[in-house]
Amino acid sequence: MEKIYCFGEILWDMLPSGRQPGGAPMNVAYHLNRLGIDASPLTAVGKDYLGDELIAFLRSKDIDTQFVLTNSQPTGQVLVSLNQKNEPSYTIQAPAAWDFIELDSNALSQLVSSAYILIFGSLACRNVVNREILQKLSNKAALKICDINLRAPFYNKDLVHHLFSQTDWIKINHEELALIASWYQDDLHTEQEQANFFLHTFPGIDLILVTRGENGAAYYDREAHYSHPGYIVEVADTIGSGDSFLAMFIFKALAGIEPQECLKYACAMGSIVATHKGATPVVDIDNDLRRLMSN
Repeated sequence: MEKIYCFGEILWDMLPSGRQPGGAPMNVAYHLNRLGIDASPLTAVGKDYLGDELIAFLRSKDIDTQFVLTNSQPTGQVLVSLNQKNEPSYTIQAPAAWDFIELDSNALSQLVSSAYILIFGSLACRNVVNREILQKLSNKAALKICDINLRAPFYNKDLVHHLFSQTDWIKINHEELALIASWYQDDLHTEQEQANFFLHTFPGIDLILVTRGENGAAYYDREAHYSHPGYIVEVADTIGSGDSFLAMFIFKALAGIEPQECLKYACAMGSIVATHKGATPVVDIDNDLRRLMSN
């Protein structure tokens, strides 16, 4: 199986209950490793104690930190507030160390010398430095997976259009899908219409995963679509639920499992993480999945 690199932000989520490691690409790498997949963050931290603690956290989880770079910018932080449903909203520091994932020629050559899967998000592309590096990496990747995270004011139509044109798989939530679709046409009223529009507008996209919060998720490709209603759980917060969802879907898909079954497991994984605080909880995956999915 190809090596997986998760390109983008690593940071501290500053929660009301205290700070927790976070950043969507790092969260995906964390959960993939918990599932037994070799996934490494490709990111940057500052030369400060917050950066040292993030590296120590990754190493304590046996996650490869070879491409967790350091630079003179501060380690990323995000102020997180929760609504009555424990759904988060974010105030994101800028600039941060992860805005400058600057690979030298030797590191870049080492990365692109063999096949790999590249997972990347839209937020890390707010800086031209990252956009240029990501372009070089995506040119060589065997599989490219784009995790859309629209965080105002760090996105626009041109950026999203470019990312859609460079990827094989998209993971996006239903609100983001509807918003982006409205930039192109005003008569795409249903989720299926919106997903089908992008599948036919961007021929490189093979599949789209749409998360729906408490209402589960959906899978779309050019031949079929599936949905899952989700699982009823007591939510601590939803931070990182979508990241764990994506990690589980990738894990099952790479094992050759059918998409409908992948979707079921991915929804369960996202629900389990939502019962814990923060994006990177320690969970008993096998037992928790078995218990939730048997109900």
